[in-house]
Amino acid sequence: MKKVAVLLAVLFAAAPVFAGDKGILKLSLWNDIAVAIPNNTQTVRGIDVGIGSNTDSVYGFQWDLLIGKVGELRGINTALGVAKVNEGFGINDAWIYARSNEFYGIQGAIVDINDNHFGGAQFGIVNFAHGKLIGAQLGFYNQVEDLHGVQLGFVNNARHISKGLQVGLVNIAKNGWFPVMVIVNGRF
Repeated sequence: MKKVAVLLAVLFAAAPVFAGDKGILKLSLWNDIAVAIPNNTQTVRGIDVGIGSNTDSVYGFQWDLLIGKVGELRGINTALGVAKVNEGFGINDAWIYARSNEFYGIQGAIVDINDNHFGGAQFGIVNFAHGKLIGAQLGFYNQVEDLHGVQLGFVNNARHISKGLQVGLVNIAKNGWFPVMVIVNGRF
């Protein structure tokens, strides 16, 4: 155990040598009340851990107990409560609520919301994509503005299907094969 403690102490002491002007570790209490190693920065190239954090850029891993917000993500943003990403690539995951604006990757929570453009897969009980979705929605209720992919759920709702398929108990699409279909609906 002493060897591990000494190794961690050496790594934290050497962090300024390797990181430059980017933080490799950020510990957040709430929002901007945080400390980053080697210097207090809003760009983290490594690990961002806290109770509730708000970071401009994360290139790595962000984990928060209650709420994790990041402006630009290249990696993983996860929280037990709420995970928010403005734009990025990777994984946006929370137990309760995940929200993104411009995102490519995997989004998972009880409720998933994307406000603009989404490429990848949404896994949740309720999934919303308010813009264009290229990929898949898998959940009890799925709703999308413009579908380029597949919706799998009990109720699927697409305002417009460019190229895609809906598979579920009730499938609603104004420009689908029929406006409302049981089991399958789509457009190619």
